[in-house]
Amino acid sequence: MNWVNPFEMPGRWLKGNLHTHTTRSDGELDVDERIAAYHDAGYDFIALTDHHVVSNDAAKSTSDFLVIDGVEWEADGPEPGEMYHVLGLNVPPGLPIANPASLDEIKRALTEAGALMVLAHPYWSGNTVERVVNAVDGMFALEVFNATCLGIGKGTSRVHWDDALDWGARVCGIAVDDAHGTEHDVFKGWVMVRAASLEAAAVLDALRAGAFYSTTGPRIEDVVVDDGRIRVRCSPAVSIAFVAQRYRGRRVVPEKGKRLLDARYELRGDERYVRIEVTDARGGTAWTNPMYFY
Repeated sequence: MNWVNPFEMPGRWLKGNLHTHTTRSDGELDVDERIAAYHDAGYDFIALTDHHVVSNDAAKSTSDFLVIDGVEWEADGPEPGEMYHVLGLNVPPGLPIANPASLDEIKRALTEAGALMVLAHPYWSGNTVERVVNAVDGMFALEVFNATCLGIGKGTSRVHWDDALDWGARVCGIAVDDAHGTEHDVFKGWVMVRAASLEAAAVLDALRAGAFYSTTGPRIEDVVVDDGRIRVRCSPAVSIAFVAQRYRGRRVVPEKGKRLLDARYELRGDERYVRIEVTDARGGTAWTNPMYFY
């Protein structure tokens, strides 16, 4: 996967949640209630990803709201107590779901079905960097933020993401709700996708290409890479970090009493990747996908 700049692409911004549960597994709302809740909250799309149950609800899509069929599939890790959770997006209804299944079996089945794959909440799952690097091979993203996992203090997987990138993985980061309830784990993290239209093919193509950013509140208005520097514009922020491998990168903070609306980073020339994190006064964060320089 090479970096594409969604801020230079035609289309429009669409807001979506890619990890959602209903009463088909362990969610508190049924399918229609969950769809209505996200529609009414101003979202443009969701993926329904119940545990070991493939959604068959794409036909519930309307002109102003898209429903993506999906699943959350679990596998044991190589050591006792280890686990992997994998999201499949755009999964054909009726796909056989073996339980238990190995990670390789899950990835093979979803790949053959033409689905997009996400490694869910690696911090919560106890996945080490070696495990993450192996697991994300063939996946378009891992979850950098998961609202449900905030319940045990493991809502972000930044270090897992950076370690994987440092080891050579090319993988996007997504923010999700992992919605089960109706309060603590809804409308907390989402993706902003730059797509040509609110149609499944357009949204999935944009996700596959990495044409999106993720956020728990802040907006990223523009990113420009030109002449050895990166510039970002955003909603008012208390810090903007240009995160690269190991000791490379830079964090920018404003003068006391002020807020940042933009920042620049001069490339050293030896960065393998750079991704941007924007943090606001309420503690919300927005993440770009990695820009690769190798």
